[in-house]
Amino acid sequence: MGPSDTDRFREFVQKLQQEDERVAALNDIKNLLTFKPAGESAQVIRNVGITKILQCVNLPEKSQVDLTCEVLRLCFEKLAAGDAVKNYTSHIMYLLRHEKECVRKLAIDEVYKTVVSTPDALPVPQYVDVFVAVAHLVADENVGISNKAVLITSNLPAPAYPKILDEMKIALDLGSSSKCNAYEVVTNISAKSPELLALSYEHGYIEHMLTELSSNDVLYQLNILELLSRLAIKPHGINFLVEQRALDKIAENIVGIKDNAFAPLLLPGYMKFFGCIAHLYPQEIFQKYPVLLNTLWETFNSGDLNLLPVALDTLGFIGTTIEGKLSLAATGCKFTQTVQKTGELMRASTTDLKIRALHCMSNLIGYDKDPTARNGPIDHRVTLMTREWFRSLSTTPESTQMLHEICKNPFPEISEAAYTLLDAVTQHRWGEELVARTPGFIEYLLDRSTGQSKEIKEVKFGIIRRLSVSAAFEPSVVEKLTAYVQKGPFYSEHSLEVAMEEGE
Repeated sequence: MGPSDTDRFREFVQKLQQEDERVAALNDIKNLLTFKPAGESAQVIRNVGITKILQCVNLPEKSQVDLTCEVLRLCFEKLAAGDAVKNYTSHIMYLLRHEKECVRKLAIDEVYKTVVSTPDALPVPQYVDVFVAVAHLVADENVGISNKAVLITSNLPAPAYPKILDEMKIALDLGSSSKCNAYEVVTNISAKSPELLALSYEHGYIEHMLTELSSNDVLYQLNILELLSRLAIKPHGINFLVEQRALDKIAENIVGIKDNAFAPLLLPGYMKFFGCIAHLYPQEIFQKYPVLLNTLWETFNSGDLNLLPVALDTLGFIGTTIEGKLSLAATGCKFTQTVQKTGELMRASTTDLKIRALHCMSNLIGYDKDPTARNGPIDHRVTLMTREWFRSLSTTPESTQMLHEICKNPFPEISEAAYTLLDAVTQHRWGEELVARTPGFIEYLLDRSTGQSKEIKEVKFGIIRRLSVSAAFEPSVVEKLTAYVQKGPFYSEHSLEVAMEEGE
C-alpha cells in the first residue's frame, strides 16, 4: 500500500465516529484490506491503529457489531502471527472480557492462533494477565469459546499455572458444565508432571473433584470419572491418587452403587475408570480393589444388556497385556466362567454384543498389542491359558469350527470382528494347528471371493502371511499360502483380465 492507501484508511477510521457513515466506513475498511498484501496492510494498520475500530464493538445494533468483528478479524489476519496479541495487548484484554459473545470469540480465536502457531511468542511474565483472562473463559456459556479456553489454558508454560489455578477457582462456584471445564484444565495440567499435580492438589481441585462424585448429576459424575481416569493412567498420577486414598473413596462408591437408582448409568463409568487403571496395573488393582472384579463378574452373570458392552470392553482392555492375562487367570473359576459367557455372547446375542465379545476375546488371546511381548518368546503359561480359553468358547461345534462359521457371517461388521479373533488365535502355534485341522477352513481363507471389504482383506492377508511360514501345514498348502501372499491382499482374477485386455 502506498501513502494514499494509508490516508484512505485513516479517512475511513475517522468516519466511524459519524453514525450515519459508520456502516459504510466499516465496509470501506474491509474492502481496502481484503485484496491487499499482508505486509502492506500491516504497515498501514500499525500507522493508523485499531482503537477507533475497536470502539465500534459497543454499538447497540448486532449487525454493526458483527461487521466490526469481521473488520477486526481481517486486521489481525494481516498482521504476523502473534503480533495482534503482542502489539495490542490491552485491546485483546478488553475484547476477552467483553459482554458480547462474538467479541469474546474474536479475541480468544486470536490468542489461540498465537499460542498454537508460535508457542513461545507470549512469555509468561509479560502476558500472564492475558492467560488469566482466557482462564476465566473456561466458564463461558458459549461452548465454542469455553472449548478454546480449555485448549489454550491446558497448554501454557509451567510458570503460568500458579496464577491460572488460583484465578480459575471462580468456575467452581458455577454450574456443572463450567466446573467440568475447569476440571479438564486441571487434569491436563496435572498430567504434565508430579510438581503440577501437587500444585493442583494444593489449590483444592483434586479433593473438590472427588467430593463432587457424590453429586446427583449422573452425567457430571461420569465426566469427573473420565477426567480422573486420564490422570490415573500417568505413573505419577496413580501413585498420587493411591497416596491420597482417592481410589479407596472411588471404590467405596462402587460398593454402595447398587442401591442407587442411577446404577445402570453410573456403573459403566466406574468400570471404565478402574479398567483404564487395571490395564496398566492389573495385579495391584485386583489385590487392593477386588470390588472391581466382583462388579465385572456380576455384570456378566446378570446378563444386563445395558452393562454388558462396557463389561466386555473393560475385560478385553485389561487382558490386552501379558500381565493382564496372567492376573485375570489368577482369579480362578469366575474368570473361566466369564470366558464361557463371552463365548455364548459370540454365538447368540445382539449384533453389537457379538462384535464386542469377539473383540474382547481377540484381546484376551492375542499378544501383539503388548509391546513387551514382541521382542522375545511368549510366556509358556500364556500359551497354555489362551489355548484353554479358546477351547472353552464352544463345545458343540468346536471353537475353531464356530469361528469358521462366524467368519462367514453375511454382516461385514461381525465377519471383520471374527477375523480379528482369528488373527489373535493364529498368533499361537496351537492356533495354527487348529486351523490346519479344521476341514475347509484354509480353503475358505484362500478363496478371494470371500471377505470383500478392505478391512477384512487386510486382516485376512496378515493371517495368511503368518500361516505361510507355519510348520503346521503340508508343503502343498504352504505353497498355496505363499502364492496368495505374493499376489497381495487385493489381487483378483478380474483385475488381471482387465490388465491383460488393456495390454493387448
